[in-house]
Amino acid sequence: MSEQSFIRFSPHFLFSANMDLRSESNKTESSIKSCSNINSAWASLIVEECVRLGFTYFCIAPGSRSSPLALSATGHPLTTCISCYDERSLGFHALGYGRGSRKPAIVITSSGTAVSNLLPSVVEASQDFVPVILLTADRPPELHDTGANQAINQVNHFSNFVRYFFNLPPPGDQIYARMVLTTIDSAAYNAMQAPQGPVHINCAFREPLDHSNQNWSFDCLRGLDRWFRNDEPYTRYLEMKMVSAFGNYSCSVIEVQDIIKKAKQGLLLVGAIHKEDDMWAVALLARQLSWPVAADILSGLRMRKVLNSFPGFDKSILFIDQIDQILLSDSVKSWINPDVIVQIGSRITSKRMEMFLESCFPSSYILIDTHPCRHDPSHVVTHRIQTSVADFAASLCQCNLERKTSRWKDILMVLNSAVSQEIMFHVHAEFLLTEPYVAHVIGEALYGDAAMFVGNSMVIRDLNMFGKGWLDHTTNGDNMMMHNIPDFIGATVSGNRGASGIDGLLSTAIGFAVGSNKHVCCVVGDVSFLHDTNGLSLLNQRAQRKPMTVIVINNHGGAIFSLLPVAKTASPQILQKYFYTSHDISISKLCDAHRVKHFLVQTKAELHDTLVKTHAEHLDCVVEVENQIDENANFHRTISMFVDNTATHYLEYLLGDLYSSTTSDLDRMYNTKIHAIEYMLYRIQLSAPRTSGISDSSCFHEGFILKLRMDDNIVGFGCTNRNSPGGYNRCRRAT
Repeated sequence: MSEQSFIRFSPHFLFSANMDLRSESNKTESSIKSCSNINSAWASLIVEECVRLGFTYFCIAPGSRSSPLALSATGHPLTTCISCYDERSLGFHALGYGRGSRKPAIVITSSGTAVSNLLPSVVEASQDFVPVILLTADRPPELHDTGANQAINQVNHFSNFVRYFFNLPPPGDQIYARMVLTTIDSAAYNAMQAPQGPVHINCAFREPLDHSNQNWSFDCLRGLDRWFRNDEPYTRYLEMKMVSAFGNYSCSVIEVQDIIKKAKQGLLLVGAIHKEDDMWAVALLARQLSWPVAADILSGLRMRKVLNSFPGFDKSILFIDQIDQILLSDSVKSWINPDVIVQIGSRITSKRMEMFLESCFPSSYILIDTHPCRHDPSHVVTHRIQTSVADFAASLCQCNLERKTSRWKDILMVLNSAVSQEIMFHVHAEFLLTEPYVAHVIGEALYGDAAMFVGNSMVIRDLNMFGKGWLDHTTNGDNMMMHNIPDFIGATVSGNRGASGIDGLLSTAIGFAVGSNKHVCCVVGDVSFLHDTNGLSLLNQRAQRKPMTVIVINNHGGAIFSLLPVAKTASPQILQKYFYTSHDISISKLCDAHRVKHFLVQTKAELHDTLVKTHAEHLDCVVEVENQIDENANFHRTISMFVDNTATHYLEYLLGDLYSSTTSDLDRMYNTKIHAIEYMLYRIQLSAPRTSGISDSSCFHEGFILKLRMDDNIVGFGCTNRNSPGGYNRCRRAT
């Protein structure tokens, strides 16, 4: 088998796609005919058809008008049901389940504003192509526009945010039940067909809403004999796909292949990826292209777990993990200039990266995604291919792409290494527990095949900028067969980046844990956590999921605004009240009220110990990491300044003599080994607070003195001063 050939066994390949645990299919017919009234019969048909489609997870909000649906869902032997008193949290929970399982949860609500509360989650599901099926109960037509209680216009309630809407009439035995089944099938098809998303079926019910007896005619069941005899959906949607043994492709795809072959400075940009199979396919594509890879935090390839059984992993694919930070340097931005960009997935977290894409104008920008929607905010895409990553990778594997050596690629490798080392030094040298430090080490909490759900605002940006690229990983042979990418495994990371709101994040994460069937580490900010405290009621319901660890970065407000231009112009009072929304709410007491385990960590050691403890005890918990907005902002600015200087100086050095610096020079520079390191912390009392540099009003000058022993008996001395960026010195060389 060649080095470009790989086999990946799907975790589902041993099982039938339509597993049915029922022993007697005729039970369905007797169950439907035994319904006490026509409302119950229709509701039972709806639930049964959802189950036959493979959709068995029901999210139920309390309500009277939805009673027929709720009773049928909870009474079905193959459903899993969960409830929440807040429809907004429930909707986000269903969204999270869809993210994790890639199939829709069924949401059942009563009428009125209960339906309206689903709108934020519907918007997010629509924007990020997550399937959800909404079954909303409604008053019958004669009660509309009459002032009847909880009667609002629910027709097309979610406008164009849903892929499909149907307004079911009130149940009646004069209407063939086949219509109910085809409605569910049509909605399911639209939810799962690209572009995937939410669908809405509005279900009007007259009384009785319970199991009260009311005669109804079985004539409405005419034509369901075949449906009663089997366990398949009434209408099956089939797709014809032409398969060619010769791998022929259209002229347009061949054109793209030619562009890629001729690229001299190609860049592979990987956006959000939701499936492990797609991560695997991207890794193969990266090897085939042999281009630098810039992976977004939501790609699952930004935090990778090393499989030590595969030697040479660090050279097989060049990941430019610090691309966001490298672009702080104006010199680097002017120099990078890729001629061809291939982007997998639609969404990129880094605003700095998006601004760079707007300015670099590559000759060809090729976007590959499964949906047809225009996700091109910079308006730079020249070729749009709607296909799966696996199919696109397969097409390129037949091109016999030549592996080209590139000085451009070598320089990017050195820049990435230098910036990565600079970031690592600062986050570890800082004594305090900082937010960049949390982002840098949090990947260590992803034991086994655990996944991460990351909140919006500052949290996802920190993970994207400071997340550690390569993580140690130990696994058993079974997991390696199921999940390994050629040299490493991806760490699944998900988040609500469709509309990028801070609402419903905790509820989404809990649903994601259920749908993915993984241990999930959720990282959110304090304002996001407070926005969805009703999600804690869902955390108490351990319905078919593994334990969760929720990490709350509590800086007592919205820290992201401290890094935006408004922080330089607005008064501190305005910032505190209207932007930071500063608070002193006790997260510990909120957790106590919901009977959720809570840990408060304030040091690096406490963070590590707590994460180990929560993993060992297999329990749901909230880990509160306390921080301050001003300290966080100053530390971010310090790192940014040093990274900018590092990237600029390294580029100047590497480009100083275009002919004297060879690839071997770059390799030596990159691979210099540190044999020993000694350090000493110093702290000097000052007579007064500092008046220059970044000041925290302290009366101390403190930092580290370092001694490094490297190859060829080179010894370097240097120091770093945590109080002032000007305290950083380059190492001096001595032999």
